[in-house]
Amino acid sequence: MLTGATIDIFTDREHIRWGEDFRAKLDEALQATLFFIPILTPTYFTREECRNELRRFATSASKVGLPQLLLSVRYVPVPDLIEDSGDELKAIAARMQYEPWERMRLLDEASADYRAAINRLALRLVELTQELEASGGPAGQGTLAGSAAIATDAGIERVSADGVSPSSTMPASSVVDPIGAAGGQVEAREDAPGLLDRLVDLGPAMQDWGQAVEALPPAIEAFNARFSAATEEMNAANSRPNSFAAKVRIARQLARDIEPELLNLEKRSRDYSTELIRLDPAVRAVIEIASNQVNQAGSRRALEQLVGMIEASKTAVSGMKTAADAAKANEGISRDLRPVLRRFETAMRNIIDGTETLEDWSPLIRDALARMDAEA
Repeated sequence: MLTGATIDIFTDREHIRWGEDFRAKLDEALQATLFFIPILTPTYFTREECRNELRRFATSASKVGLPQLLLSVRYVPVPDLIEDSGDELKAIAARMQYEPWERMRLLDEASADYRAAINRLALRLVELTQELEASGGPAGQGTLAGSAAIATDAGIERVSADGVSPSSTMPASSVVDPIGAAGGQVEAREDAPGLLDRLVDLGPAMQDWGQAVEALPPAIEAFNARFSAATEEMNAANSRPNSFAAKVRIARQLARDIEPELLNLEKRSRDYSTELIRLDPAVRAVIEIASNQVNQAGSRRALEQLVGMIEASKTAVSGMKTAADAAKANEGISRDLRPVLRRFETAMRNIIDGTETLEDWSPLIRDALARMDAEA
């Protein structure tokens, strides 16, 4: 209504048949995505695919200096949604522009207030589009004739800005980077960082990330050692009279004593994720340069060094998902340990989120090296 653009909704029920490559089909459908609009709820941050999508889009928008591409809708109050959250993705979401829908979601969808809220959101998208047009935004995406990716904890819709809905019928899956994160050509706005600008930080970023990787195992071992010692005490308490009360006392003491190790682990996990996000644009710049057959020798050295660092990182963080799932499963054991285990789970999720970036890099690096070998 505001722009004359047609509504384009993508759902798996209508567009993806059983047996088709789900991710490839979704990536193909979302090539024209203009905005990424996560519908934030507590559940959103517990779904690995949702976290992966948010991380990818946030990294991509940062890479070309276009934070306007991300507009969140705060649909349900989310605990710890603050800029210094221990959960790196909650911290990213807290810094994003947003529309407050915590109250609006309770209204009847046919009510005047609800319809006015829909209109405000559409107007916001129109304004952001005009800002992008004025600044020379991503090529081919200067108008709202494109679409927005609406991401919820239930899935993703693709709709144009003249009609958005916080509901979804499609299971969550990765969404293609709307501005070329896979190493494709991007015509960025004039003041966006170019290839050389992104390469400037490659050496320092790789060094800082390497240090973050090295710091993880000692931090995890220190936490586990403290926890294991308390577990042994609890096992020994089984033979005492009133063993339940003894275990409660041990758990309470552990919750107090483990705070330094927990704080250190939280910091190390944030460092790991933050340094990967910082390194990502430089890595993709190296891959793009290699793909364009520029400075082949230098690109090969950088890519081979990255391969070694990726393998070292995977070794260092192996078992994190199992540890996070175990922590979540054990939250009901002790009221005193519940906050500790939740914070531990969040730290593990930060690391898992970072590892997803490695999974994005690996096939791109392999392809670039294979092309170099074929041309040699």
